[in-house]
Amino acid sequence: TPQNHNTGVGQAWYKTLVFLSFSSQFSRDQFILDCPSEKLHRELEEELKMDCEEPRSHAWYHGAIPRQVAENLVQRDGDFLIRDSLSSPGCYVLTSQWRNAAQHFKINKKVVMLNEAYTRVEYRLEREGFDSVPALIRYYVGNRKPVSQVVGAIIFQPINRALPLRCLEEKYGLSNNHRDRLMATQCRDNGVGRGSQLRMKDRCGSQPASLNQVQERRRPLKAHQSESYLPLGSRPQPQQPPDPLLPSPNPKSPVFRTGSEPALSPSVPRRSAELLAGQAIRGSDSQLCPKPPPKPSKVPLARLPRSPCLQPLVLPSSSSSLTDSSSTSPRLTGLDRSSYHHAIAALENTSEEEEEEEDKWREKEKSSFQRPVVETESAFRPAEFGSRLLPPENKPLEMVVLKRSKELLLSHNHHSIARHLLMADCQVARILGVTPELKCRMGVSSGLELVTLPHGRQLRLDLMERHHTMAIGVAVDILGCTGSVEERASTLNRIILVALELKDTVGDLFAFTALMKALDLPQISRLEETWTTLRRNYTQTAISYEKTLKPFYKNLYEGTASSPPVVCVPLLLPLLTLMERPSVTPEGAELWETSDQGCDIMLRHLEAARDVAHSAPSYTANAQKILQEFQCDDELLEVFKTDFQLRLLWGSRGASVNQSDRYSKFNLILTALSRKLEPLPKTQTLI
Repeated sequence: TPQNHNTGVGQAWYKTLVFLSFSSQFSRDQFILDCPSEKLHRELEEELKMDCEEPRSHAWYHGAIPRQVAENLVQRDGDFLIRDSLSSPGCYVLTSQWRNAAQHFKINKKVVMLNEAYTRVEYRLEREGFDSVPALIRYYVGNRKPVSQVVGAIIFQPINRALPLRCLEEKYGLSNNHRDRLMATQCRDNGVGRGSQLRMKDRCGSQPASLNQVQERRRPLKAHQSESYLPLGSRPQPQQPPDPLLPSPNPKSPVFRTGSEPALSPSVPRRSAELLAGQAIRGSDSQLCPKPPPKPSKVPLARLPRSPCLQPLVLPSSSSSLTDSSSTSPRLTGLDRSSYHHAIAALENTSEEEEEEEDKWREKEKSSFQRPVVETESAFRPAEFGSRLLPPENKPLEMVVLKRSKELLLSHNHHSIARHLLMADCQVARILGVTPELKCRMGVSSGLELVTLPHGRQLRLDLMERHHTMAIGVAVDILGCTGSVEERASTLNRIILVALELKDTVGDLFAFTALMKALDLPQISRLEETWTTLRRNYTQTAISYEKTLKPFYKNLYEGTASSPPVVCVPLLLPLLTLMERPSVTPEGAELWETSDQGCDIMLRHLEAARDVAHSAPSYTANAQKILQEFQCDDELLEVFKTDFQLRLLWGSRGASVNQSDRYSKFNLILTALSRKLEPLPKTQTLI
């Protein structure tokens, strides 16, 4: 029939249109994918030859690609790319991977007016402003600075595009007209005014103009991808009608903004916990818990009185005569006259036992834990040091004091010298002689625990000062022997014997490393005649130094040395250097900075520091046992005190000079003394 004929013709036309639309779409995508690689390569090269301050000239710029595509491109921590913001036309978004989660940061564009005639555009993420997006990327990649202080993300690996921007825009991009129509439709459907629409356009590219637009097109998140995965539990709210522009009938996705500033759209309905069971949500450190923890009360807690007769003043009974019976808080003006007199009588009749109990309670409160004191001044005060050997005002390396110190050292054997060093180190490190007041100030019972804590910084600096000053003093003891080579060899022999005693018997590894550091100084190790005389006159000592002490000293700093049988002062310098390296002038590269096993060495020292803090009582017990019944020479003990050494080496005035200046100048003095004892060999020039 004609009617059937017309229906058949209409169906044929409909099938033809559908086929043509699908074929045109297929042909366009097929052209993008099957385009000759050489042509695309040339087109990409032309784009990359543009002005270097333009984002298009960099391969990490991907143009107007969707958010989901950008998230699929960044796979490892540090990966990043730049794309156009689809929700804020004209703006850029930095997409990166950090802590196994994709992050999106809007690059804010601001017009800065320098004067009436000149303005410039400034791009910034948080604080620093840049003239262009490439300049911003160069800054954050080159300096390894976090692009966001909240998230802490660092970018260093660009994800480069392999196709020209034209191909990417044709495959993924939206036209400007379509984007404008989409935003206008969303604003009209959601009942948003013009002011809200403008605010939407200024919103970050990492957050859609309306969270209702976002469907379950994002790739499913794993539980191991972020540290901020929390289930969202909230009361279910009435569901909004689905957007007619979106073909998928799936429920809305609870996508939070992942950017440099936590923000949530107030107009987005939250999904109930039943709908989100087993799902994970991530954000920029701003997730919501089902039941947030209760806030602490701002009302100070008052201690209840101990006497039961005072209870009516604090907790009124049901028969208390308050003027306002509906009030739950007691008011003194509401008590009747009889209650007031009863309370006064109860206070007057307080027994002596209750007063004693109150006194005991106050004493207990006084003896409770107090906040540790953060020390800011050094324990070394050379200007106030009362010395038996030094005059009130002395010059650096005063000969009379040096001679007297040498006599004291020669009058004691290496066993006594080692124990005097142990006593001085235990006093500075606060292992022995720690008063209860000092323990209360430190918050711990030993200085070995304090050096591992943040508020122990001043003690760490004092110990580093003592270690280096002691090494310089040992070097002066050797280089001050201006007599024969045999005299210097004898001094070397005595120092090595003291080092052996410190290692094997006394267990003072702090002083041991200071002595070995002095013997390893270039001004001492270059004295060939002195070392040769030591090997000839004190062969056993020289063998012990080369075969025992030097390998043990090296293994100590590598963290592989076996612990001596008795330890009173453990190895502290690696920990002190690790914790205070930024604030102390470095004397040279540390072992973990030059060795291939640097990370392992550093980790071993940190683990050893934990053992030091835990074993502090045993170190104290060992030191007390070693020094038990030890007869101390006060003058020799003064020689080993840091205040004395500071004044002896730098004088009464120079001891308070800046540390780096003192060290650098004295290094020159040691070099001059060393060259004076054994001059450099003269080079003969052949004519």
